[in-house]
Amino acid sequence: MKTPDGKQFDAGATNRPLAIAGVAAQAASRQIWRFTVLVARGIGKVIATIWRLAGALDSALWRGTKLFAHWLWRLLSLIGRLMFAAGRDLLRWLPSRSGRAYTAFSAFVLVIALLAIADELRVSPSDLAGQGDTPRAPVDLQDPILARIEGRYVHLSEVRAAAVASGALRDDEVLTPQDAFGRELVEAYVEQRLLSRAAIDDGLARSPDVTRQLGAARDRILAAAYMENRIKAVVTDDAVKRLYDRESDVTRLGDEVRARQIVVATGEEAQSVMTALQAGGSFEDLARSLSIDRATATIGGDLGYFTKDMMTPALASAAFATPVGEYAPPFESEFGWHVIQVVDRRPTAGVPLGSVEDNIRRFLRRRTIADTLAALKEQNEVVYYQAAPPAEKASAPPELRTGEEKTPGG
Repeated sequence: MKTPDGKQFDAGATNRPLAIAGVAAQAASRQIWRFTVLVARGIGKVIATIWRLAGALDSALWRGTKLFAHWLWRLLSLIGRLMFAAGRDLLRWLPSRSGRAYTAFSAFVLVIALLAIADELRVSPSDLAGQGDTPRAPVDLQDPILARIEGRYVHLSEVRAAAVASGALRDDEVLTPQDAFGRELVEAYVEQRLLSRAAIDDGLARSPDVTRQLGAARDRILAAAYMENRIKAVVTDDAVKRLYDRESDVTRLGDEVRARQIVVATGEEAQSVMTALQAGGSFEDLARSLSIDRATATIGGDLGYFTKDMMTPALASAAFATPVGEYAPPFESEFGWHVIQVVDRRPTAGVPLGSVEDNIRRFLRRRTIADTLAALKEQNEVVYYQAAPPAEKASAPPELRTGEEKTPGG
């Protein structure tokens, strides 16, 4: 076929490149398909291999878990049997002497450990104040905490007891935390505690002199506490009312006097007291310094108002026979030698309870002290070894004297 320009055009030669391109495209697509198939097969084989491997591992893990559980059960069973056998043997051993001793020692160690732990936990981080590291004391509404000494809290009651014992505070005086700090009672108590601990650390508590002083102080405190409890139990409102009712007829029919006394051991001492009083000496001062009746010495020898039936016959006779403001001649009773001054006299007719209640309480207090001491001396054998006069020491042995000591005043 000819072209318009006269050239010869071969149509077969024109279609050959297209045919070659088509064949190449088909070959390429087949190659891509084969590659895709190969890749998919490879991925499938990998997945299948991983799946089989996971199954194998899971089976091995399960078998291992069962084996571990089996051996663990056997171990726990063995431990349980051993513990049961040990507990059975322990229960059989504890009632024995060595078992009881071991139990007591273990309990003692456990208590000490618990107390130490509790002491360490007494101040927790939550107790710290916002300023610095100063610990804040726990709130105690009943007995406020005022200080701390090496982890041990100091309460208001401890400071008050020390202040009363030292004479810095009256027994009937109310003490507040502000007053305790304002009067420097807290600092005084802390210093006393520190000095006491230092003395113990230095071994002074084992000194014979200190031991005797501690024993005497302990006896004095216990004796005062025991007597105070006895007085509280006996001298009640009901007891005062009963005594008032029992003596009401006497108080209406007779008189009562108010007197004060000084009791000494010998007649010579009584005469010396009379001489000092007649020379203008203070009755109260002499009673406080010389009277052996300690129940009235601290209050200047005051006996309060009393009737004849409320005192011993010798004392009542001397008091009611002496004019107001005068001194009775010294006389002797079972309690010693008495020097009495009559302060006042009044009729007892229609005396209300309120006006004599304090006197009745003082009488009941003195009688309670005397009855308590008499009962104790009756229950316990008391022997006094009275030293002989200096001139008789070489020729006569010490005189042995037994008997009961009575409280002056009836």
